[in-house]
Amino acid sequence: MADLDKLLWGDRSDPRIELEKLFPSGADGRLAGARSWAAGVLAAADVPADDELRVIKTLRDAEPRLSLKPARYLAAQLAR
Repeated sequence: MADLDKLLWGDRSDPRIELEKLFPSGADGRLAGARSWAAGVLAAADVPADDELRVIKTLRDAEPRLSLKPARYLAAQLAR
């Protein structure tokens, strides 16, 4: 079950923290590992980066530990 405090007061956690834990980056930048992984997943699935809903579903299907908020953040980063 979801955390009651998050349900009542909203989730104010930083999605970048979860992305850094799941996809460690080297000297390339904080989220370079997550971005390169996501770009590869989308290319393999032939999903356009501007289709946010399909991007989020594809990323979460590829990595079940990825929660919704970081997936949305990553989708927005790739759409730029």
